[in-house]
Amino acid sequence: MSKILYLVLLIYSIIPIRMLYLISTLIQWINKYIIGYRITITQNNIELAFPNITEKEKNNLIDLFYKHFFKTIVEIIKSITLSKKQITEKVIIKNINVIQTSLKKKKHIILLSAHYANWEWLLLRLSLIENINLNAVYKPLSNKYFNKILLTIRSKFGAELVPLKKWKYFMLRKKNTPNTFLFVSDQIPNPKESSTRINFFNQSTLFHKGAEKTAKLFNSDVFYVAMNRSEKKHYIIEFKKLDTNNITKQYVYFLESTIKKKPEYWLWSHNRWKR
Repeated sequence: MSKILYLVLLIYSIIPIRMLYLISTLIQWINKYIIGYRITITQNNIELAFPNITEKEKNNLIDLFYKHFFKTIVEIIKSITLSKKQITEKVIIKNINVIQTSLKKKKHIILLSAHYANWEWLLLRLSLIENINLNAVYKPLSNKYFNKILLTIRSKFGAELVPLKKWKYFMLRKKNTPNTFLFVSDQIPNPKESSTRINFFNQSTLFHKGAEKTAKLFNSDVFYVAMNRSEKKHYIIEFKKLDTNNITKQYVYFLESTIKKKPEYWLWSHNRWKR
């Protein structure tokens, strides 16, 4: 089943990206007037984050979010056939030198990012940094077929993907060799996971502490990875170095600041405040 599905997506990914964007616009229209994918969750999250938002502003933000969301979906599918050259053209790293400095020092590196802009293209672009030795923790999808396809896409440029339940044992094996660990840490942790509550958009919000614990264990250099879509139809990545104290709080501060600048690029359809 996964092979058939992958073949269908592979054929779809051959379509020029401009045409894929037109298709995403059609899907957005169908979603708005017929499907309404997670619309209630999206509305509730926006109202919680922006309590003073007007009805007009809220509806506009919802439209912008779904426009970006479906663009991101087709971009992820396009990833199947994107070459290394194409991804480096579409995702520009503004200050790659700061990561290169840590790599030259043979330091363990922690990268903290979010489901913002295009997190899948971010992973692919980071994978192409010379000598980065990128490892990324992930939560397996409930659909095993889509999960297998996503793993194939994510690892195509050399990143190693590790399921969350195996992360502890995996990173201990990596202790004596310099590695880079990517955490996309903005979704709600499972009850059994190590977490802490931090004020996020005026809500008491649970956040993973895995990145902070890993950073302390390895004495890592830690960076927040900001990603934004530019006017020239590509993405810009910028690294911001964090202090090694209160890493999770710093991450939340930078994440909220990023979202406030362009809120339509965050994944509002995730049920972020259910606990």
